[in-house]
Amino acid sequence: MIVDCRRIAQDLRTELAAVVAASRAEIRLAIVKASFGDDAKDAQTEAFLTAKRACGKAVGIDVREYDVSDFLQSQGALEKRVSELACAKENDAVIIQLPLPPIQRSDGTVVLINSQAVLNRVPPQKDADVLHAESFGRYEGGSKTALVPPVVSAMEEVLKREAPDILETLADKVVVAVGVGTVVGSQVMRWAKRNGVMLFSGLREGSDVARYTSVADIIVSGVGKPNLITSDMVKEGAVVFDFGVSKEVGGIRGDVDLNVVDRARLLTPVPGGMGPLAVVKLFENVARILWRRAKI
Repeated sequence: MIVDCRRIAQDLRTELAAVVAASRAEIRLAIVKASFGDDAKDAQTEAFLTAKRACGKAVGIDVREYDVSDFLQSQGALEKRVSELACAKENDAVIIQLPLPPIQRSDGTVVLINSQAVLNRVPPQKDADVLHAESFGRYEGGSKTALVPPVVSAMEEVLKREAPDILETLADKVVVAVGVGTVVGSQVMRWAKRNGVMLFSGLREGSDVARYTSVADIIVSGVGKPNLITSDMVKEGAVVFDFGVSKEVGGIRGDVDLNVVDRARLLTPVPGGMGPLAVVKLFENVARILWRRAKI
């Protein structure tokens, strides 16, 4: 079954918009971004930003963007600027649009940014993406008051609606995350650990993907390689979440071949799948941040 994520996302946007309107609260999300100076990479970033702008408008949350490209001279300069933006009183919640470009030094050398150090400059009380070390530590540790990472919340929403029995028996499942990126793979592993999953894997590039996915009850892929996962790599009845995005002639593709639907219990499509759903969950976190602080 292909999950109608667009419908779920629309339901959630409608619900959130009603709650925000009823609260009469003015809520602002600040998005920190930077340019790669590469048309293809910047176009991909812009696609994600466009989705967030549209969702913010739909639910009544103000979205402001801050370009920090001029501060990519050093790690210190970038972190200082992010701290300034994150501490600004008017910004209720702050996120960093990942990935960040490398630092371009004056001597021409290129140095990769320590993204986690930058993420840690967003105070936990404003961290809607749940990517600060303290934020995800509290979540992984089982804190009942911790915000849920948007990717995880989107997955749980699908399972709650379409396969509640799986949520109820997570500790018995095998979970495999294909890709160990900050936003998807790492968060899925924290979700598995929080829920007592005994057998789970986070696969890096070069791993024998089929060996692991073929025994998985839940597969989550966020690599960005078309047709990375095919039907022969998925066991009957598995749930497959596709977060991968890659641009090809003819449109956007995910990591998972759509023929997987013949074997999978649930498959989320690309485009129009987990991405829009995770964006709505991000804005739910933004609203929760303000309401917790204001005790609305």
